[in-house]
Amino acid sequence: MLRNMRTPLLAMALGLSLAGCLTIGDSGTAPNGGDDDGSNTGSNTGSNTGSNTGTSPGVNAAIDRATVATELGKDEIVTLTLTSVNAYAGSVNVTASLVDGTGAALTTGGLTVTGPTSVALSANGTAPAMFTVKIPTDATATQMAANLKLDVAAPGGTKSFTSALTITPVYTVTYAAGLAGTIATHPLTKLNISVKKGAKISLHNADATTHVTHGDGGFKHEDIATGGTTNGTYVIDTAALAVGTTGQVGCHTHGTATYATVKID
Repeated sequence: MLRNMRTPLLAMALGLSLAGCLTIGDSGTAPNGGDDDGSNTGSNTGSNTGSNTGTSPGVNAAIDRATVATELGKDEIVTLTLTSVNAYAGSVNVTASLVDGTGAALTTGGLTVTGPTSVALSANGTAPAMFTVKIPTDATATQMAANLKLDVAAPGGTKSFTSALTITPVYTVTYAAGLAGTIATHPLTKLNISVKKGAKISLHNADATTHVTHGDGGFKHEDIATGGTTNGTYVIDTAALAVGTTGQVGCHTHGTATYATVKID
């Protein structure tokens, strides 16, 4: 009889044991489902946070030339690119100025800057704005530094961008390839130029035709027999000339019509 009683008891124990295993298995399934929910929550949260954080419309901006190495008589273009953020659309005001290293308005050199004061920007679009810095031939006789400052009035406040210019006191004149004897397009033809005492005038021949540099009134003439060769450069140093000196500089090879009148300031 004892043996007969053991059988139901054993069956009951096994049944409880099996029931316990199923519960653990179900409990194990629940965490897996929880991980799926957690995964979805994490994915959605990350996606929404990435797209929704900082949702106010705004403007980003960047310049293409943070530094500019240049010379006398050059026009340098700096491009500001505006980008709409979060569908901003409208006009963006830009104030361009020339300043020194301390941020004060530039008072030497006679440099000027031109460019748009307002730029139209479409939703999620981009718009370039070009600013031209004009450097006179008589800006300086020594190396000079100047900064182009662009203040962008964007939603949320004004953003400022700076392009630093380094100006070498050299006025470069190039006889372009194919120029030959076409006098009307010679680079110095009938110009009136001023340079400061101490600046250099550099004449480079990139043409296959000889261009000997004429000089008078104190400006040194290039050697007629050996000068003016292709890829040659002739430099006139004005350091020894007196302020107020006036003379003519041009292409001796092609006559007086190509000459410029040059004055030392």
